[in-house]
Amino acid sequence: MVLDDPLELLRDTIRDSGKVTDVHLKILKDFIPVSDCNTKVHCYRLPIDANGRVRFKPLAEFLKDRIVDYAIPRKRIDAAKDELNRTGSTAALIKLQREARALFTSLSKSGEGGELLVFAFAEAVFGLSQIICKMNLKTSSKMHYHGADGVYAESVDAGILKVYWGESKLYADASTAVRNCLDSLAPFLNEPDAEGAARSRDVFLINEFADFEDPRLTEGLKRYFNLDDEKSLSLKHCGIALVGFDSDAYLDDGLNKDEAALEKKLMEQMPAWLKQINNRVGQEGIEQYDIHFICVPMKAVEEFRSYFLGLLES
Repeated sequence: MVLDDPLELLRDTIRDSGKVTDVHLKILKDFIPVSDCNTKVHCYRLPIDANGRVRFKPLAEFLKDRIVDYAIPRKRIDAAKDELNRTGSTAALIKLQREARALFTSLSKSGEGGELLVFAFAEAVFGLSQIICKMNLKTSSKMHYHGADGVYAESVDAGILKVYWGESKLYADASTAVRNCLDSLAPFLNEPDAEGAARSRDVFLINEFADFEDPRLTEGLKRYFNLDDEKSLSLKHCGIALVGFDSDAYLDDGLNKDEAALEKKLMEQMPAWLKQINNRVGQEGIEQYDIHFICVPMKAVEEFRSYFLGLLES
């Protein structure tokens, strides 16, 4: 098969192992336009069960089950699958699971649960393909790799490649989460292409480590990140941002009996989130960039973070 554009293969790399929005997050309102910019906001909430409890643990477990997909390069996963098919042994896959868990930091304020949420939304919900695994490049499980929280791509018409720089923040306070998230994202969008740009380290890693099964896709993708290649003029920088924060719309366990009342209160709080996002997008000067901005109000971010880290350490 001869391809006019090898990036046509990009759509086939998206992994479909179920959407986080099927059960573990419920949509409040989607694709909300933000005034005078190209940001679209997507708001989700945690589900409540028949006993009136806020369900956050299954969400953390859903994310934990995807750490190999997120943290391990595709070729190593494919090699482990081949070994399973050849020998019938799951040893190689179990080894990758153990390795992926070891890559995650045990810092008490880790935001990596947020990074995995970005990954879950990017691939399964928005149809974006992860183009680099940064976790396996970390030098220590006690530190974060400096750079974007994730890098994803989408091939669109007219030979344009949209690269989405991902950032996530989990804070108790919504305004702090929005401010810090967009403050982190802005340099990846705003700075001109050059060696000193905030994204230059990630671009280097893409050129070195982008690793798909089909070499035509890998080489075709790298052309867009090579500033000496005409394809780089068709690279469009975009953003995918996610914030988790506390909301008093959730009641104590056993009392969340009325889903309509919960959603009504969250919807009443939503204009404040949108105003904060609108203000901050303007302050950062990133109005012209396509951004998916995901809001996930929680009962207690710290509760979610603690449980997620506990899963990785157990």
